[in-house]
Amino acid sequence: MTIWVGPADGPNVEEELRTRGAVHEDTVTIFARPIDESDIPVPADVSAEIVRTLDHVRAVDAINVPVWAQTALDTQGLHTELSEIAESLEANAGARVLASVGGQAVSTGGVTIVDGFARLWGAATLEGFRGRGTYRAVLAERLRYAAAHGARTAIVKGRVATSAPILERCGFVRYGEERAYRLDRL
Repeated sequence: MTIWVGPADGPNVEEELRTRGAVHEDTVTIFARPIDESDIPVPADVSAEIVRTLDHVRAVDAINVPVWAQTALDTQGLHTELSEIAESLEANAGARVLASVGGQAVSTGGVTIVDGFARLWGAATLEGFRGRGTYRAVLAERLRYAAAHGARTAIVKGRVATSAPILERCGFVRYGEERAYRLDRL
């Protein structure tokens, strides 16, 4: 079982988890920033687009499987995912973005719009393409989508070891941290 601990939890929760044998696995920083017209720099050889087709969904899945160590979607799962994406786009409630380098899809991330906030989630970049600006391309496209659909503030949790430094360089402000603990037995 994985338990996330953050600023709203009591001061002794982490100590109690460690006492019970929990192991610290991950840390994310909670970020926010106003959505404005400032551009996020993206390399010229990187492009990003909103996911709209079954081929896009397949490309997203091909990124998510190795990054998140998950099982590939079957045909029905791909069609279900496309249907959910289409419904979200139709409702102007959110989108999935796909970034490519030289025509190869290498990075993805989602955005959900709620009450003027853009909730950024699920960003993943293939390991061999990290550090090339693809995450920034996904970030910039999600912020463009959010601004076009009425969001004024973006919120996101960035992994300390990967996306958090990028988010800070792109104008996001830190508002705390959450830590994940794995507990193998109660």
